[in-house]
Amino acid sequence: MVYTGALLRLDEKTLEYIPNMAESYTISDDGLTFTFNLRQGMKWSDGEPLTAQDFKYAYDQATKPENEFPYLSQLDFIASYEALDDYTIQVVIKEVYAPALGQMSGLITPLPKHIWENLDWKDPEKNPEINSPSVVSGPYKLVEWKRDQYVIFEANENYWYHGRPNFDRYVIEIVPDTDVGYQKMKNGETDTGTILPEQLEEARNLPNINVYEWWPAAASWTYIGLNMRTEGAPTQDINVRHAINYAIDKDLLTDEVMLGQAKRLCSVFPETSWVYNPDVPCYDYDPDKAIAAFEEAGYTFQDGKMLDADGQQLTLKLIYGPNTNKIRELIATVVQDQLSEVGVNVEIQALEWASFLEATSAAEVDWDMFIGGWRATIEPHIMYTIWELDKDNPSYDLNSVGYDNDQVEQLFREGGQTYDTAVRKEKYQEVQRIIAEESPYVFLYYSKAWSGQNKRIQGIEPTVLGIGWNQEDWYIQETQ
Repeated sequence: MVYTGALLRLDEKTLEYIPNMAESYTISDDGLTFTFNLRQGMKWSDGEPLTAQDFKYAYDQATKPENEFPYLSQLDFIASYEALDDYTIQVVIKEVYAPALGQMSGLITPLPKHIWENLDWKDPEKNPEINSPSVVSGPYKLVEWKRDQYVIFEANENYWYHGRPNFDRYVIEIVPDTDVGYQKMKNGETDTGTILPEQLEEARNLPNINVYEWWPAAASWTYIGLNMRTEGAPTQDINVRHAINYAIDKDLLTDEVMLGQAKRLCSVFPETSWVYNPDVPCYDYDPDKAIAAFEEAGYTFQDGKMLDADGQQLTLKLIYGPNTNKIRELIATVVQDQLSEVGVNVEIQALEWASFLEATSAAEVDWDMFIGGWRATIEPHIMYTIWELDKDNPSYDLNSVGYDNDQVEQLFREGGQTYDTAVRKEKYQEVQRIIAEESPYVFLYYSKAWSGQNKRIQGIEPTVLGIGWNQEDWYIQETQ
């Protein structure tokens, strides 16, 4: 809303990179030097020129370890980043790296050097610009922010894209749950709101709402993570992981929980990805195979219970968050019911969002399974971050299950070290096969996307990128 900075953007139809803040770019023959020519005449909201020096300043700050930029590791491939003049940026990379163009053009958002250069980068107590930016590059300027209540923006008259956006003001209201948001949209109090799957059919027929629907190129997908970190945990056994997979009816989840607004997912990439591999194990619902896999792991199915070597029923703890997420609540209930059918007792714990994130990333875990979700990336290599594991200094913020496979990490690296799309596709398809076979996740489904908008909002054009790609072109058509 307030900052924009991508040198390039994805074409909404071809998904190829096209000019954005850079009007053109070139790549050297050896694939190592990228030169971006910025649009001239771009301004910050205070009227000061927006130049390559602002990009360079942001890069220099982001790459200082003490500033703790969360995506610092994704900039490791860059050898140098220079402003050759006010309108030319030159980036040199260390070696051929397939995702380089997207990462270098999207991860560095320019900051107004003339405002920030004497301020602290990361401490909002010392730098009010962090939480209340006064000079911005995006379509809107911040007017007022009340935590947990609302945020008010107003149009940026100096927006570089093609002038100010069509909306004078943009207000985001924080509501306690999705039902409240939906009712506000339904009643005309707001222009948009969250629509749950069970509300979709009604929303499609509301007289004041247009519902836009699409299958995203970067689809959101849902999974159950299995604890592979704790020595001796039941889910460290691949047979147990396979058994859980067979015990859960994923088609039931897509049909009855998501009401047909989702499709089965069998590995890391959904079928909307250009590297999708359809030939991987998918573990169709089969309680008999589930029982057989548990028995292969040393359990005994007796009198309706799955018993361990000591005669104790296998009990697994499933956590999810936030505790207000009704879809995850339904998934948890279905998983509990279906695992009970093969003799496994499942204890469910619903957590507030912060507590859930803390639980899944903690060094010591007290769960066996958790319900999680990712949004797929159009560039497949970026998904590497959720599977890599630094054995010397393990972090579980992304790789919460503790999956550790050197071959998978090597395949990801090889896929990133060439611009040959055929070779890359082969590498990422092998990644999908291995991960599906080893089952650190129970892959559930990827979701169709939809958005409800008041009919007075016009100019919306849904594509595989969604509806936000041209939000600056939306306008209000007042009814008579």
